[in-house]
Amino acid sequence: MSSELESLKKRIDRLEAKEAVLSAFNRYLYCLDTGFGDDLIDCFTDDAVLDVPNFPGAGGDDLHFEGREQISPLYEPYGSREPTISGGHHSANIAVNVAADCNSAELSAYFMTSVTSGVQGGRYEGVLVPDDDGVWRWQTLSITSAWGWRAKETETISSPVGLEYSRFGGRHAAYQPSS
Repeated sequence: MSSELESLKKRIDRLEAKEAVLSAFNRYLYCLDTGFGDDLIDCFTDDAVLDVPNFPGAGGDDLHFEGREQISPLYEPYGSREPTISGGHHSANIAVNVAADCNSAELSAYFMTSVTSGVQGGRYEGVLVPDDDGVWRWQTLSITSAWGWRAKETETISSPVGLEYSRFGGRHAAYQPSS
């Protein structure tokens, strides 16, 4: 293969890896917002490390988890309800840096989470890797809560709807179920 073709192949491989990483990140956010608990935990490698500095539900304490077994209880509330289209996690300024060998990628993004009684925001920063099955998953993830507010009074103007309104069953459009 000519050096020009080899260079082009490497560039395409990195672009495809970047798209796979963005899809993995979106799958993670969709799983949070729709209630697919098993799929949410599947967004992490078996030995993933999750750090959650300044976690609001823990009185501002820092949380640290190693492996899916330790990570799973943190996400249990997201998967314990009937899947709905609720949408609460919003991300922006997503940056992806795929390693030259395409065996890892760094991702960072700002987030804002909205719920009925308030909003909060911060950063996602982590490393994703292609797992043995080719699916990109979090190897490390840090979710830093940087700010947040609660409303004293709220008025509900619409409620979450069921998955019957979603063409993809509430899942990320690029989601491919395991065979």
